[in-house]
Parts: sequence; C-alpha cells; structure tokens
Amino acid sequence: MSDTPKNLDRPQSKIEEKERYNPFEKEVYWQDFWEKEGVYRFNPELPKPIYTVDTPPPTVSGALHLGHIFSYTQAEIITRFKRMSGYNVRYPFGLDNNGLPTERLVEKETGVRGSTINLGDFVKTCLEITDKYKILYENLLKSLGLSVDWKLEYSSISADVQKISQLTFKELYDKGLIYKKNAPALYCTECQTSFAQAEKEDKEKNAVFYDISFKIEDGGELIIATTRPELLPACDAIFVNPEDERFKQIIGKKVITPLGYMVKVMTDEKVDQEKGSGAVMCCTYGDETDIYWAKKYNLKERIILDRKGMITGVNEISELNGKTVNEARRIIVENLRSGNFIKKEEQIKHNVDVHERCGTPVEFLPTTQWFIKILDMKEKLLDAGKKINWYPSHMRKRYEEWVTGLKWDWCISRERFYGIPIPAFNCSNCSNVLIPEQDLLPMDPKMATEIQDCPVCGAGKMIPERNVLDTWFTSSLSPDINNSNRLNGSFDGKLYPMSMRPQAHDIIRTWAVYSILMGLYRHNDIPWNDLMISGHILVQKGEKISKKTGGGKYKPEELIATQSADAIRYAMSGASLGKDSYFDEKEVEKGKKLVTKIYNAGKLILDKLEDFSPKMTVEKRDLEAIDAWILNKSFKTAENMSSAFSNYEFGQARQIFEDFFWKDFCDNYLEIAKARLNIRDKNSKEKRSALFASYNCLLNILKMASPFIPHITEEMFHAEIKKSNQADGSIKVFFISDSGKGYFFNELKIKSIHESQWPSSDILYSDNENDHNSDLALSVISEIRKYKNEHKIKLGAQTTLLKIKCSEDQKNRLNKFLKDVTSLARANSSEIEIVNSEELSVKIEP
Repeated sequence: MSDTPKNLDRPQSKIEEKERYNPFEKEVYWQDFWEKEGVYRFNPELPKPIYTVDTPPPTVSGALHLGHIFSYTQAEIITRFKRMSGYNVRYPFGLDNNGLPTERLVEKETGVRGSTINLGDFVKTCLEITDKYKILYENLLKSLGLSVDWKLEYSSISADVQKISQLTFKELYDKGLIYKKNAPALYCTECQTSFAQAEKEDKEKNAVFYDISFKIEDGGELIIATTRPELLPACDAIFVNPEDERFKQIIGKKVITPLGYMVKVMTDEKVDQEKGSGAVMCCTYGDETDIYWAKKYNLKERIILDRKGMITGVNEISELNGKTVNEARRIIVENLRSGNFIKKEEQIKHNVDVHERCGTPVEFLPTTQWFIKILDMKEKLLDAGKKINWYPSHMRKRYEEWVTGLKWDWCISRERFYGIPIPAFNCSNCSNVLIPEQDLLPMDPKMATEIQDCPVCGAGKMIPERNVLDTWFTSSLSPDINNSNRLNGSFDGKLYPMSMRPQAHDIIRTWAVYSILMGLYRHNDIPWNDLMISGHILVQKGEKISKKTGGGKYKPEELIATQSADAIRYAMSGASLGKDSYFDEKEVEKGKKLVTKIYNAGKLILDKLEDFSPKMTVEKRDLEAIDAWILNKSFKTAENMSSAFSNYEFGQARQIFEDFFWKDFCDNYLEIAKARLNIRDKNSKEKRSALFASYNCLLNILKMASPFIPHITEEMFHAEIKKSNQADGSIKVFFISDSGKGYFFNELKIKSIHESQWPSSDILYSDNENDHNSDLALSVISEIRKYKNEHKIKLGAQTTLLKIKCSEDQKNRLNKFLKDVTSLARANSSEIEIVNSEELSVKIEP
C-alpha cells in the first residue's frame, strides 16, 4: 500500500464543494489514513496494560461471506472499546491456508486432483491460489474498517508457523503424548483421509429400514433390521440385549446369514430393544458400536471397503466388488429380494454421521494414524474450562458436554498432500520412529535424498512419513504463534495466556478444545482468560450463511460497496452474544440513518462552536439545569456501555447508546438547546452553558459510537466549519473534514478519535433531584409535542398562549426549565400560564 492515503492530495476546493457526507469516498480515505499513521499498530513499549486478541484465522477454502463479517465485526468492536479504555491492544490477523480445506479448494478451482500430479507442482499451485485469496481477504476486511495491525499477520503454512507446529509435534511425541497406531478410524472416502471426532457432524438423510431374514441353525427365523444391507458380507455376529425376553432361547446359538455363512448370537447392553427388530448385525466396521464390540469380544475383521469407497474382497456376491456403497446397496437389495430374504422395507429419515468438510457419510477403516492423547485429559480439560471466563457463560456447558462425550483420542494425521508435513521417519521392519532434532525443523521428510538404515533393528529402512498434520493441530497453536513474534519486542514469549479468543459456537469442539489441550500440555495453563463466543448469521430458519452454501445471495464486498462499511458494521452489531440471528436489510438502513444523524447533529453543533473553546470552563453552578442533566446523562451512558462491553455484550452497548443519542440528545436536548445556542451575545451565560454541554456531549457521542461506526466518527473528529462570502452577499457555510484538521483534533491534540479515551468524568454534573426535575420538564415537552400533533399545529409555529396544568410541587420543580420549555413551544414567558391540577397536561393556543 502506498505511503500516501488515497484522497489526501485532493484539491481543497473539491472538498469544500461537497456539502454532504459521502461514505464511499471518505471510508476509503480514513482506512488509508489509519494504515499510514499506524493508528492500530501494536507498540510493545507503550506504558499501558496489554490486551491481546487471538483472532480467528479464516480457512482459505473459498470466498469470505457475511458470516465472517458478522463475527469479525463483533470481536473488533470489543477491541476498539478496549483500546479506548486504556489498553495497549495487540490485534493480529492470521490465515489458515494449509490442509484439507485449502487442498479441496485448489482441486475445485483447477479441476485437478492432488493425487494425479507431481506433489511439488500441486503444492506450488496451492500456494499461488491461497496467495490470491489472501489478498481478497485482506482487502475485504480492510474495507470493513477492521482495526487490525496487519504487520502482525501470519500464515499457517509459513516457515515460522511450520516450525512451531513441528517443534510441538516433537515435544509431545518425546513426552509420550503423541503415538502412532493401526486401528479403525473415522474415514472420508471422498477426501480419502482419516479425520478427528470433532470433524464429524450429523446430517438428516432419507434411508430405508430393511428387515432381513436370517435362519437359526436349529430351525426358525431371526429378523435383523438395518439401513446398510451392503455391509452384510462384513457381518461378524448378531447382538441382542441380554434383557430382551424375545431372544432368550437363541443366545449363544448360530444363525445363517442370507449369504450362507454362520455367525453367533451374542448379547450386549448397547443394543436398543426398541429400535428395529431388537437384533442387530455387527459388521466390521459399520459404526462406532461395531468397533466397540469387535474389540470387546475379539471378533474377526471382515473389511470389505477400500479407501476409495469401493467394495472389495466379497466372494459371496462377486459383482459387488469395485462398486460404490450406493451401487452395492442396490445390487444386494435386489439379490435379497429375489431370495425372499427381505420381509419389510420402511422409508425413514435418520441422522447420518458425515465428514463436515464435504458431507460424505463416515466410514470406519483400519489405518495407521498419529494420535494425541486426549481421553486421559478429560478431567483436566473440564477443570481448565472452569478457569476461563466464558461469554456467554452457558457456552461452557457445551464445551463440557463435548469433552465428557469424547470417545477417541485426537487423530492428527491426514493422508493428503498439502499441509504441514509430519516430521517423522518410520522403520519398514520394526516400530522405530525417528523425529529429527529441532535445529533441522521445519522440514519435509518426503524431500529426504538419502534413506537411512534403522538404527534399532538394522534390517529396515527409515521411510519418510507421507502424511500431513491436521490443520486444527496448527490452529490450536494460534496463542503460541502470536506469543512468538519479533514485533512483540520485550513481550516476545510473554503474552501467554492471551487476553481473549473470539470464535463461533460451532467450533468449540475443535478450536477451543484443542487449544485448551495444547495449553495444558505445553504451558500447564489456559490459553486465554476470556472466551467470546459468537453465533451465526442466518438467511432463513436453520440455514446459516457459510462457504458450503456459497455465502448466499448477500455478498459482503457488494454490500459494503453499495451500502457503506459503517452501515454493514451497524447491522452486524445488534445481535446478542452467542445467539444466531437473521440478516435484516432494515438494520442496514438503520445504520445509514444513524450515520446521517450523527453527521447532521455534528454540523449543527460545530457551527455554533466558532467562538467557544473547551478551555473556557463552565462551573457546575453556572450550568443550566437541562445542560447539567444531558451532560450527566452522557457520562452515565458511557459508564453503562462500558459495563456491557466488559461482558462482551456489544448489542446491549449499542442499544444503550442509541437510547441516549436518538431520544435524550437529538429528540429532546438539541431541540431544547437550539434557542440558547443561537443567542447572538457571545458573553451570554445561557449560551455558554449550552455550548459547553453540546461540545462535551458531541465528543462523548463520537467516542461512544466509534467502536460501531468508526468512519463517520473519525470524519466528525476532523471536521470543521468554513465560511465564504458569496457574490450575492450571502455567506456560504462549508463543512469539511481532513486529517490533521478539525475542531476536536485541534483541541485534543491526538491524530485519531480511536486513540482517545473512553468518556468518563470525576464531576457529577447533575444530582438525583435535578434528574427527577429534568424528567418532569421532558414530560411537559412531550405533552406539548403531542398536543400540537393532535391539533395539527406545526411544531415550529408560534404560540399565543401555553397553558400548563400541574400540581404546586410540579410547578416549583419546573421553574428552572421554563425558559427552555417556552422556547421549544415557540412561546414567550409572558405567554405562559400555569394552573394547579393533579394531572399533568398542556393546552396551546396558536
């Protein structure tokens, strides 16, 4: 990016000719300004407490969608608040551009499978395509106004990150926490790799429940219910529940399958008596229960599925061999029907385990894989979860349920091509494994030019490991990656644990669990203090916007280009933390309306501040009552927003701000104060009071709005009024805004509003009595507006007589506000009449 921000060299006259705010021009301008000035750059030398963010690195598996904008905006709002609250914020960005998701993207874009070309050429293509997406991601998120320090950006395939990942692998292997084992594992025949339990998800699919007839060896029939008849050649045993009276007489006997071989009837408590016929096949391997039974009862393996998803080794029906699962199911069902073995067929919907990356149904195949011990860590993981501050708090339960339900150690190897290589050599003859020394890392064993003899058995060769690491292995190390960076200065290696991790609720089971596990293994500590869990944005009920769905009809780059970044940011910030919400175009319009209102309110006030300087302090005793009220209200609003932000409730903070800005400040205060702001006498105490309150309230408003809509607030921070004499004798008022200029810029002497401090005051401008009386005055004003509206009297129409009915107590309380009330009603003090009444009301004579 150029050192000179776009638009900084525009002719001044062109700026002055534009009397309306143009977000599409000025948002780019301020983004370039922030980048050039390093407004968000992390400076480890600042004498402030550090707040570190473990930003989610998006997976390079397709274009970013509105869901990314949703979650990144929410987390970024928090970082802006923290920066204004006195923290030295370290806000990095990362790209998860290694592993299976990226590999599948490359195969999709090129139409070439990684298995069909030279590995080096494929990796080169992966790097080229991910670099293209890196630029797209950065440009989109910069156009959103993300306050990231882009110099801290990392890539999960970079040499530095590869070294951290491989060093961690070696460290955990040396400690006995990583092991290699041949065992049944979750397998995707589409991606042709094993994967972890956390990458499995349920999908409802249509299926058929088949009742199949087996013959009992001494006569009789046994009905087996199954949705997978194609696994019949892999049947090892029949299981029934030991408490099921229907099968007491056949337990221990043998039955003949429709394919003609015998299997034994066995019992186990896992059999659901209410499901199907109550008797089930155990096939190696159809599901996790089959694996459990095969191991528990030492059953013989009958593996009939290869890694490409093809049936193999079936002698009973040879035509099944070489067929896909679906093809084999059709063939075997036809065979069973012709032999009268199918007694019933029932169409059902049921949940099927699929690979979350591609949606392919899960298979279980015995493969040799690398695992990290996680089952042994359940209790420590649960204890660690209790030490983390969860926002919202109920998300901890989701974490605990997942950890408690873990059944497998974490499979960290993938039989793929693009990713961080597992740094290992395996003996071809014995179980010896060699991990290179750390000074040789990072390295790719497949690139080894010499194959050594095994130093243990002497008979084997040390064969390079061909598998790569699960991308979650590297992602789980993001706190370590951020902790190790030359730009951390004196804090390098000292930023663990980090302050906060923002992430979506669907990856608690992966990113959160694995990061906490790594924190315990590597540091004996939690990886962050706070965990901010966002929801998803939906386009319709139950359907989240995701890369799998192509991002839906809403393209973030188009929305930003046509609606403005601030409007989109606003629309993303109204949700409750942790909850899914629908994208609402009306929210975008509300955001645009807020931007316009802040601009117009700013113009109104700045035009009156020409002869006012904040250095002209107004004593509390000299403030008009309504001015004291609004000032106090603004600081109280900031305090309440701060409490919401501290609990990561950005939506609540936005609502608190809007209630104050629209109702209290714009609808009420500005309308009340206009008359005093327009007083010509520069020495008027009433005008000075209104100027003092307006200046401070507007500044507070810009600060409070800046986490949500940072561009317009920067615009107003640098805004100033210019006037010029016209040929017709009139004076034209210009409203301009540029870096290095502006009323607030000149007064505060800081380059950006985003470097200012969150509003706070040691002065209590208004007490409870004044607040109470102000509320009464506002009630009278509300009645005036209501009366004029009902009687079709223009709000700006002059009033001949204003009659206020109220109690004696209310009359006394209104005394300090009568000038403002009569001014707003367009009446003179001589044209107001107050009448005793128990019920508050007004009457106006135009």
